[in-house]
Amino acid sequence: MTLNAGFTATAVVDLYLARGRLRAEIPLHGFSRLSDLFNNAPGEFIGAFTHMTSLAGEGGVVRRELVVRLRDVRLVRPIVERMPQASQGGYEQRLPARVVLDLDDWQVTGDIHLVDRVRWLDFATGARNRFISVNNASVRFVNVPEPLECEYLLVNGARISALYEVV
Repeated sequence: MTLNAGFTATAVVDLYLARGRLRAEIPLHGFSRLSDLFNNAPGEFIGAFTHMTSLAGEGGVVRRELVVRLRDVRLVRPIVERMPQASQGGYEQRLPARVVLDLDDWQVTGDIHLVDRVRWLDFATGARNRFISVNNASVRFVNVPEPLECEYLLVNGARISALYEVV
């Protein structure tokens, strides 16, 4: 997802961890895409701010400093209400593939865009230390009857336990 140049230097996202979801406001540190930010974060943590609606009657947002271990993040979902228009950022020259990704107790079905056709073993090996962009995603959580539908999300490649293409 590419952000407009005039947009403020933060993105509001839902971070899905093993034990729940955190809404966070993340400084982009000069990056224009969330995937670039997560794939180039120095160290094993990423800094952010909690993003909670205030109950104090002003209807504002409460922000508190937050640190999250990157390897514990399963999914990153941008929140549309604060995100500007997205562009596909060069995906039109790539080969789309519909895949299923198993992450712990979750299953993500969606489109990834490959620069070139590669064996899935090579793709999974290369993705183990990266966050993978997935479009038109459907996320199924254990014991949750309705899937989460997302136009765009990031999947932590280190959390993938199985991957296969939907034919």
